[in-house]
Amino acid sequence: MTATPATCDRILDAAERLFAEEGFYATSLRQITQAAEANLAAVNYHFGSKQALILAVFRRRLDALNKARLARLDQAQEGNAAPELEDVLEALIVPALAFTHGSADDGHRFMRILMRAFADRDDQLHRALSAEYAHVMRRFASAIATALPGLSERRLRRQLDFIVGALTYTMAESTSSDAREIADDLVQFAAAGLRSAVSVRHPDGAPRTLEIHS
Repeated sequence: MTATPATCDRILDAAERLFAEEGFYATSLRQITQAAEANLAAVNYHFGSKQALILAVFRRRLDALNKARLARLDQAQEGNAAPELEDVLEALIVPALAFTHGSADDGHRFMRILMRAFADRDDQLHRALSAEYAHVMRRFASAIATALPGLSERRLRRQLDFIVGALTYTMAESTSSDAREIADDLVQFAAAGLRSAVSVRHPDGAPRTLEIHS
């Protein structure tokens, strides 16, 4: 079977809207195909399963977001042996808030399905997304480690979890009118937390060497 790219896009658009409105489990493939004016064969052809379609909905948005993040990180690291910590954090945070508020419909809808993913505790989806974008987090962990020597790998991972959690909440709650100001505040907050963590001693009284594993 052949299907045009427009069919794939219609399926993704319909799935994203229905997932945001009804949830992942309450939405059937029949509802999606009806809304997309497509047939079930087209869903099977492009995605193979409902779970794969859910992942594709996230991937479409997160691929673009993380491309923007990595481009900004490349700029922060260009010509710098040790980039400024705030520049690294801006590369992580600013594109996320810009995406959420750049297109009101797309950003709001994506945040709704992101919140549903957390609320539904879909471990399979969480594992798939973590594996898909692990390379992005490794890049940022490595850049932070270079900008802020002395932070152990364990503490850095934990701090990044805190930052991502705060960012996710902020994406859901902030408004387009104050997004830039909130991004600046969150960068300052995250930088202060990371720098504070460096001063915390380990039980053995000495900081550990940071190693970022692939």
